[in-house]
Amino acid sequence: MDRIDALQTFIRVMEAGSFSQAASDLGLGQPAISKRVALLEAEFGCRLFVRTTRKVRPTPEADRVLKLAKDIVALLESASTPAQSRVRSPSGTLRITVPTSFGRYFFRGIFAEYLYRYPDVRLDVSFTEQFVDLVETGTELAVRIGMLNSSSLVARRVGTIKRLLVAAPSLLARHQAPLLPDHLRRMPSITYSRLSPRNQWTFEAETGRHVVEIAPSMNCDDADVMTLATVEGLGVAVLPTWCAVEHIAAGRLVHLLPDYAVPSLPMHLVYPDPHWMSHRARLFRDLIIERADMFAIG
Repeated sequence: MDRIDALQTFIRVMEAGSFSQAASDLGLGQPAISKRVALLEAEFGCRLFVRTTRKVRPTPEADRVLKLAKDIVALLESASTPAQSRVRSPSGTLRITVPTSFGRYFFRGIFAEYLYRYPDVRLDVSFTEQFVDLVETGTELAVRIGMLNSSSLVARRVGTIKRLLVAAPSLLARHQAPLLPDHLRRMPSITYSRLSPRNQWTFEAETGRHVVEIAPSMNCDDADVMTLATVEGLGVAVLPTWCAVEHIAAGRLVHLLPDYAVPSLPMHLVYPDPHWMSHRARLFRDLIIERADMFAIG
């Protein structure tokens, strides 16, 4: 068994938070994931995860090994880049796609920094909530939020999108604030149309998982429009933190049910076979990874 494969598998388990999710992401069986982790535990002489029937909890040693694993994988990827590509200045057109609201909030700085560094590259950016066919459209990189379907594309997780349940004070003046997730059934709601199922919200708490059936009064595929509607008091909404935190601080929105967490969503960079990745795309990918901490809001 390749130790690099084991390191990459370990990184995926740490990022996904479970063996089963890592197996799904990597297209492997769960026994293969366990075998690779066991190899690393034998190599490093320490236990990396405490497993229970409900979850996997990393040990303190796992955090130390994670940094080492990422450094090793990054060095390997750097070494696999052709020498000519590493020294020449990138050029040509880089076609990428990013989610609309996310791109508006985060990527102005990323785009500017990239073009300052590599002025010979032209950016062709598509802001869309749709999962664009990269091969058919000639798109080299895509930022995607949420669970991914199996495909031949490479998906590298680069962040986690936190979400909050919020409502406007004007809505709470007309409807009693919920004390439990089940109370949301009687309130108007605004939902994001590209997450499934549309008529359910899920919350995690010390008491376990709570799934609530809702009847949306508004369904929308743009988080910024959802935010405007929520501020107007049209309904309760689950919003990504970059849409919510400033409105909460200003008193335009209220964070509801803080003891019941909305599950976060994974953020991935998606691209075709990295062996054929252009120098300009590889550098943009590396910049996103370098700036991954900026995506942690809330």
